Amino acid sequence: MFLRRLGSTRSSATSGTPTRARRLRFETLEDRRLLSNYYVAPGGRDGNPGTLAQPFATITHALVAARRPNDHVIVRGGTYREHLVLPHGGTAQAGAFVLENYPGERPVLSGAGLRGGNMILVEDLSYVVIRGFDIRDNTGVNDGSGIRIVGGGSHIEVRNNKIHDMRGQSAMGITVYGTSDTPISNLIVSGNEIYNCQPANSEALTLNGNVTGFQITRNYVHDVNNIGIDLIGGEKDIHPTQVVRNGLVKGNVVCRARSNYSGGFAAGIYIDGACNIVVDGNISHHNDVGLEVGAENYGVVASGILVQNNLIYSNDKAGLGFGGADATNGRVEHCTFINNTIYRNDTLKTGFGQLWIQHASHNTVANNIFWASANNVLVDSWVGNVDNVLHHNLWFTEAPNQRAIFVWNGRQYASFAAYRTGTRQDAGSRFANPRFVNRDAANFHLTAASPAVRAGSANAGQFAATDFDGRARPRGVPPGIGAYEYIVYAV
Repeated sequence: MFLRRLGSTRSSATSGTPTRARRLRFETLEDRRLLSNYYVAPGGRDGNPGTLAQPFATITHALVAARRPNDHVIVRGGTYREHLVLPHGGTAQAGAFVLENYPGERPVLSGAGLRGGNMILVEDLSYVVIRGFDIRDNTGVNDGSGIRIVGGGSHIEVRNNKIHDMRGQSAMGITVYGTSDTPISNLIVSGNEIYNCQPANSEALTLNGNVTGFQITRNYVHDVNNIGIDLIGGEKDIHPTQVVRNGLVKGNVVCRARSNYSGGFAAGIYIDGACNIVVDGNISHHNDVGLEVGAENYGVVASGILVQNNLIYSNDKAGLGFGGADATNGRVEHCTFINNTIYRNDTLKTGFGQLWIQHASHNTVANNIFWASANNVLVDSWVGNVDNVLHHNLWFTEAPNQRAIFVWNGRQYASFAAYRTGTRQDAGSRFANPRFVNRDAANFHLTAASPAVRAGSANAGQFAATDFDGRARPRGVPPGIGAYEYIVYAV
């Protein structure tokens, strides 16, 4: 409590004679103390005051000591063998409660020798920031995460952490479960690296249930034994009615996400029954499947998904896929796939090709580049493909005489011309070499001679306003096809 003094016994400077002493009274003011920093370091003691000079020894003790909503727990470099449960969050008025690394140092939070579980748990909290940790060696896990956020809450940030060597069953990296009727909202997961984890049968980075208003950006997920990034709706044990919705997935890189069960169909990025999400400017390569929009649960519809400017290449099975896997699953409807570059996927020659369509309707596929792998399969669609529209795409296979395979609702066409005639799809599309700058180095920028230059649809909503590099596509002329725009600058 702060007290403000209102009276004075000081003599008058103007009269030269003492004035009568005034009665002192005090007015209570609100608590305006600034945030406190509590430090943790190797060699510290939990009996210390937690200052930089006299730090605590354990993060757990510091979390208990940091009682104010906007306190910071700052951890020096070193190894800490602890599982952490955040005791409280911050507030809109005071600011966020922060658990972070000391500048220039990366503390290790290790599960070595501890029973597997969640390394950091955030439950029903708001205004929380977790950043700058190396979270590792969580073994013997049976459903646990490096960082798990559960319940409801808002304004939560998970930034710039490394999470690796999570071992066991469903040993995940970052998990967000919106289990409450109060959603998890205003969520940012950015700049994290997740690798060498065993999330199967779950996922490495996943949002599930009642989650709305989020950004999943600039994360690097690799070398995991199931799906890399997954946004889920329809799992009633997480939330009976609400799905992940209204978010952005941008600038992430996912590679070597391969499932260890059911034949291996782990997508690098997977939208499963979620709604109204922009998937923009990501790279997905050397996974089971590159990028997929599906709906695994009956009665659930994935809709309003915009997939644009993504680079999808060298994945084992399909490149880009959408639709429910079976009539007993959900469906994908009213989604848009524009200006993506899909190159030589289906490296295992499974026949799923570059574009894999299952139970889906009223979706649009436009202004994309599709380049077949050695089996020449460009499209694979057997059942459930209803009223989807493809146009202004660029297709190519290296086989002579344009020998390409298009399977449309179970009927196979052996050339691009036969496919267009038989399906009446791909108005405005072409079959030609895209002429990338250096495809062997995964440089999918267009050369000046590329047939993709100014060959796309300029209809509203059919092209991305900016390209993979963030450059505005020119107006007044047709946009390019694929993730990169070829732009000629005036000298």
